[in-house]
Amino acid sequence: MEEYKEGKAGEKECEDELFLSKHFVAVIDGVTSKSDFRYQGKTTGKLAAETIRFVFEGLKGGENFREVENRINQAYDQIYQKISFPYSCREKGLQAAAVIYSANAREIWMVGDCQAAVDGQIYENPKKSDLILSQMRSLILRSLEMAGEITQEEILAGKDPGREAILPWILKTTIYGNNVENEYGYSVFNGERIPDKLVQVIKLDENCHEVILASDGYPKLKATLEKSEDALGKILKADPGCYKLYLSTKGVIKGNSSFDDRTYIRFLTD
Repeated sequence: MEEYKEGKAGEKECEDELFLSKHFVAVIDGVTSKSDFRYQGKTTGKLAAETIRFVFEGLKGGENFREVENRINQAYDQIYQKISFPYSCREKGLQAAAVIYSANAREIWMVGDCQAAVDGQIYENPKKSDLILSQMRSLILRSLEMAGEITQEEILAGKDPGREAILPWILKTTIYGNNVENEYGYSVFNGERIPDKLVQVIKLDENCHEVILASDGYPKLKATLEKSEDALGKILKADPGCYKLYLSTKGVIKGNSSFDDRTYIRFLTD
């Protein structure tokens, strides 16, 4: 087994969480905070991820997905009852993606854009609107760069008109969270019930399997942590702004180690 977690701006600001027990293994990715709100010094993304980890710490092991989801939603409600949240909960509230292995059910549950691999077969759960907005950001930045209106150095220093342009749309597309009415629907732990259609379930037989769970801080999931880190390092070296070779809704901010927090765990099932 191998595991690793690193925050793009250090552990204190990291919005990823890793939970490991004999019953569950979970990689939890708090959605990047879109406001300046903090509770006890924590962003909404960090608060959401920590809350879910705390929920797993209190589980007995035999819970199915719906029972886990209900416990998470109850925990979110308790937080909202304690704080005065000044924004739309849907747009800027507690949100998280997660990929969860249940030893009892012998299933992997994928909510949001985390990743998994079973015996070398990779499973992804991309968010269609993010793919489109990543392309839009790339178009804006590359067009400005070609016109001589911005340089890559300025972008890496924090001047990102592409990010500024798509941010309102990132917030608008939260309307598709847990929504099955069209192709833009995506799953997310946001306090609402997640439709069955949006939960990707990977069923495992009784044989021993090698499983990898990871957050989307790894653009290319590889067979080992070392290879995944190496692939990430090559991307960050060649395209730290993440708008040419690997398209993302955000790039590496000056002083950060990557464009996003990242978590990786590889293990064998019983």
